[in-house]
Amino acid sequence: MALMGSAVGWFLGGKFHSGRATKKLKKKHLLEQKELYTQYYNDVYKLQEQNAELYSYIEQLQVALKKVQEQAELDALQRDYDEFKQPDVDGDERISRAEFNHYVNTYLANYPGLTEKDYPKFEDFDHDKDGFVSFQEYAQQMALQVQQAELENYYKQQAGQKTNSAAEKGLKDLYKETKKANDFNELYSKLRKK
Repeated sequence: MALMGSAVGWFLGGKFHSGRATKKLKKKHLLEQKELYTQYYNDVYKLQEQNAELYSYIEQLQVALKKVQEQAELDALQRDYDEFKQPDVDGDERISRAEFNHYVNTYLANYPGLTEKDYPKFEDFDHDKDGFVSFQEYAQQMALQVQQAELENYYKQQAGQKTNSAAEKGLKDLYKETKKANDFNELYSKLRKK
């Protein structure tokens, strides 16, 4: 009986101690779980804040990019307008046939590598056939020429032909020089020195 009493005592003692250990482990587990949830919510909150900051930064960059694009378009338009104004001797915002021919002759004299066939004709620019070239007609023709040149280069590349002719090289060199010069007179003087 004493054996049985000690077995029952041992069993009840084990049950009591295991119950205390289980309660202690559950309490520890609940604390750890609470800490994990708190850490998780804090991490999610921080990530959401970072995302909000990044979205704000992206929006600022998009606004800045739009401004830069608008400024580049305005600069390109101003360059085109300044180029349009060069042959407009009388300043009436349109180019007559005489002004056009004088400009072409002066231009070709400055660039002996080019011929008249390398430069477009007055009729190419005068879309409405009124005898004058407006800035709008000029801009349309220049855009058309760029498209044609890109298509020609594309077809040459597709055919495996070399795309850098002497005229194209001369025009590319001229373009590089014009980017360095402030106006036509400065460009003209630089080219004369060469």
